[in-house]
Amino acid sequence: MEWIKVAIETTTYGAEIITGMLIANGVSGMEIIDPQDRIRHLTETIRTWDFADEVLLQSQSNDVYVIFYLEESVEGKKVLELLKGELDLLIKKDTASEFGKLALILESANDETWLNEWKKHFKPMHIGNIVIVPEWENYEPTTNEIVFTIDPGTAFGTGQHQTTQLCIKALQKSLKPRDRLLDIGCGSGILSIIGLLLGADTVFACDIDPAGAMSATKKNASLNAIDINKLQIYAGDAISDEGLRTSIIENPFDVIVANIVADVIIALLPLFKRALKLNGVFIASGIIDERLDDVLTAARQEGFEIIEYHSLEGWRCIVGKIGNAHA
Repeated sequence: MEWIKVAIETTTYGAEIITGMLIANGVSGMEIIDPQDRIRHLTETIRTWDFADEVLLQSQSNDVYVIFYLEESVEGKKVLELLKGELDLLIKKDTASEFGKLALILESANDETWLNEWKKHFKPMHIGNIVIVPEWENYEPTTNEIVFTIDPGTAFGTGQHQTTQLCIKALQKSLKPRDRLLDIGCGSGILSIIGLLLGADTVFACDIDPAGAMSATKKNASLNAIDINKLQIYAGDAISDEGLRTSIIENPFDVIVANIVADVIIALLPLFKRALKLNGVFIASGIIDERLDDVLTAARQEGFEIIEYHSLEGWRCIVGKIGNAHA
């Protein structure tokens, strides 16, 4: 299959706005690249299994790139034109230059090129006792490790982004065996499948992408030692789709995880309150430092008590439960 690789040059603050814009246009899988994060990664690489180009290590760029793929098709090109129009509007409104250049960079790509690029850089990654392993790697886990096998060739999400790492760490602490888990914005199914590997009884996963996310989640599920019957996958917008919202609140959950962006998390908080069991918790990530107070204020207004904070390289994750006064 042929693809259009799209990169938008922006800032850390702009990346969140653009991510929200992409989600609203049906693009649920994306990668955010911060050069300073890459430098930290390359520095770690030198100490472990490979070498890094000195030019990359000396980079002083602060430009952030939001990268995603669109099918090389009539539908993909329609989405691209819509995004171009919305970027033009952002450029006109951005008098304080908060969003950076907002330059749009396009490249052609195909499945083989994409997969080979991942194979160069994707190695087993440890997050707590979870090890994320690409399907082409032979990995022997230690006694306490849980292996999550992923196919990056069909999934935009890989577990390497800071927000996903934060959610995985929080899930390991919050999720108990036989819990019911709700994964809103499941993307390629990473958090849903890891939830089952951690012992969840059932997982309700949903995403606004009716094709890409569902097929990627099913493919990743097939690579792991889980009972596929315990994973329910739905397409729809949990904010506006009343039918989906009704399905979500019918059987409350022990844990809700949402790795999205601040504005979407804020909009979902009333649903979290209705969908959680007594003493249940929600995990929310995808929050940049500058938006943390906005999310905390909205959560407290909905009656949530924030019981944990986690941070990683400019990104935040919070864990909340219904406050005692509202229980």
